[in-house]
Amino acid sequence: MRTASLILAAALTVAAPAFAQQMQQRQPQPAQQTSRTPQQIAAQVEQLFQQLGDAPDPNQASRIEQTLVRTLAQSGSPTADLLLQRATEALNKGDQETALNTLNSLVKLAPNFAEAWNRRATLYFLMGNLEASLSDCQKVLTLEPRHFGALVGMGQIYVILNKRDDAKRALQRALAAHPHLAGAKTLLEAVDKMDGGREL
Repeated sequence: MRTASLILAAALTVAAPAFAQQMQQRQPQPAQQTSRTPQQIAAQVEQLFQQLGDAPDPNQASRIEQTLVRTLAQSGSPTADLLLQRATEALNKGDQETALNTLNSLVKLAPNFAEAWNRRATLYFLMGNLEASLSDCQKVLTLEPRHFGALVGMGQIYVILNKRDDAKRALQRALAAHPHLAGAKTLLEAVDKMDGGREL
């Protein structure tokens, strides 16, 4: 158990900031800049995921990832985008209650907007509500199965819950979508070392 605890601590040191920073790093574009239809956004998402999978090196993958993250944060609805922006701003100010209330409204308004569920999953994680976070991650993946942010989040939660095999599957899926995702690679390596690779 001591080995597992050390590996777990090391893994979370790397992975926790990556999940927690989703709110801070994934600032959506202001709602008034949204002028594309959901179909146009979806087409760009498809193109970017293809480019991400084909990226020859981490630097190029990082540039594609940044564009993809911004695109995933667009719903095609100015109202939904504005709510996402307000939730992000609230959390950046440390106002988790306002952020949660805003995201609750957003997922009701736009239940097919994957990033709305992903942001709420991130917020629930920061609040320590792992069950709710995991549930929202699963909702994200029903809408966008390649959402590597949600997959890494799930992997991190499963590590905390000592569910090694589930963590490994989630992280492998994240790397299938984003082969150069360093945080997922590091956490996966740590998971492989947990108690010699045995489920805890």
